[in-house]
Parts: sequence; structure tokens; C-alpha cells
Amino acid sequence: MSRPAAVVCWVLAALAVAFLDTDPAAQAIVLAGAWVLLRRRRVEGRRLRPLAIGLAVLFLLTVAVNGLLSHTGVTVLAALPSWLPLAGGSVTAEGFASGGSIALGLVTAISVTAALSVVIEPTDLVDALPGVLHHAGAAIGAALNLVPATAQSVVAVRDAQRLRGWRPRGVRAVVDLAVPVLLGAIDRSVQLAESMEARAFGAGRRTSSMGGDRSPRLVAVAAAGLVAVALAAVARGSEVVSWYPYPVPTVPSAAPLALVPAVVVALAAAMLPPDRDGDAVPEAAGPSAVEAR
Repeated sequence: MSRPAAVVCWVLAALAVAFLDTDPAAQAIVLAGAWVLLRRRRVEGRRLRPLAIGLAVLFLLTVAVNGLLSHTGVTVLAALPSWLPLAGGSVTAEGFASGGSIALGLVTAISVTAALSVVIEPTDLVDALPGVLHHAGAAIGAALNLVPATAQSVVAVRDAQRLRGWRPRGVRAVVDLAVPVLLGAIDRSVQLAESMEARAFGAGRRTSSMGGDRSPRLVAVAAAGLVAVALAAVARGSEVVSWYPYPVPTVPSAAPLALVPAVVVALAAAMLPPDRDGDAVPEAAGPSAVEAR
């Protein structure tokens, strides 16, 4: 088993455990395992700070919106005027607890999925797919590479304009950044299409340069993911992993059967070996991330 395939197996297993297990304690363990993986095995040049800030904002917004708009529950914290659109009515602790549970699930799912673009290169992800999925995988790989490439383009354009004396002011600043970034994205897309055409993409059976570490640890990571999913399914069937904030918020039970699948997933993330070139691999710039194949 290749390293990208092991990462894909882990991502699928972690998502399954996070969705099957509604216990916030178990989801928090999966989230912790995901961030251990992102920090220890991220590709060189992939920044985690924007992701962390975005997830924090998403968490707070989800809790606030659900708490203000839910109006369900018996523990009333405040009463907003009825003339307020949507928000008018009682604000309950159960609404905020429900929002926290929803937000934790969203943050966990996004953090787990981020491993596909932070821990492995999109091109390696394409090579890990079966041949029948190669075309779809190439599109997914190009899409995954779009986000970091666009982020790098924004930083480069901003720095270049500041060197020329540009200072951001109002809406005009957004236009000054957006236009060069958009033109650069179009240029990279054209270069990517020309490179793929020059390499006869889609004209025949694909080749692969996949290799590297195929150690027993990779098999162990995939096997641990399967075991975690099986345990989570059993726990779900026995109803020990269900947690709801209604009718009144309660402390999560943290039953052993509910926590074991999450712990297995977190340990599997810690077991993932580094890339053959070290803990980080060089980041491919621009369209070359897919062109190399």
C-alpha cells in the first residue's frame, strides 16, 4: 500500500467515525488526531494558520447562529424582542449546546479532509486512485492544488504592489488584488491544459511514478481505520454513542465503547510514517503539481 492510499483510508475512516459517533468527546479526540497529523506530516510550504483561523471563525459563527435562531429548549438565557427577524424569541442554553455539537462536527470533518491537500501532494493522490478513476482524480487533484496556488498568488501580488507604493483602501483594494490573481489563475490553467495535452493526457493508459515507502506501518494505518469504523458501527448500533442537547444539555457520557473508535483513529494518525524524503516534501509550484504526471 502506498502512502497516499493509506492517507485516503485514514481520512475515510476518520470521517465515518466522526459521523457515526455523536459524542462530543469522541469527536474532539478525532479532531486532535487530525491536527497531530496535519502538524507532523504536512507538505513543506503548506500553512496551517489560515486553516485554524477559518475553522475558529466557522465554529463561533455556527454556535452563535444556532443559539440565536433555535428557540428550542427549556433553559432560557434571554428573551429577544419578537420584532427581530428570525432572532426574536427565547435564547436557550440548549440552542447553544446544539450549535456547539454541530460546529464541532463540521470542524472535525474539515480538519480530517484537509489531510488530502496538506499531507500529500495532489499528484500523489491521483496516482493512488484506480485507473478507471484517473480522469476524475486528475480533476480533483487540480482542484486541490488550486487553493494553495491561489493563496500564494494573493501573497505574491500583495507584496509586489506594496513594493510599488500601493496601500489598501476600501473596495478598490479588493479589485487591485482580485484582477491580477484572476489573470494569474487563468494563465496557470492555460499552461496546465497545454502541458496535459503535450503529454497526451487521456490518449491511452496512464503511467505512474508512484513508489516510495510501502512499510508495514502504512498497512497498519489502513487496518486501524477499518477497525475503528467497525467499532463505531457496533457502538452506533448499541446506542451508546448518541448525545443530544435536548431536552436539557448533559455532560457527554464518554462511554468506553464510544471513545475507543476515536482513540484508534487518533493513534493511526500518529502512526503514519513520513514521506520518503523526510517529514515534509517539496511543494510543487503552480501547474507543475499536475504536469509532473
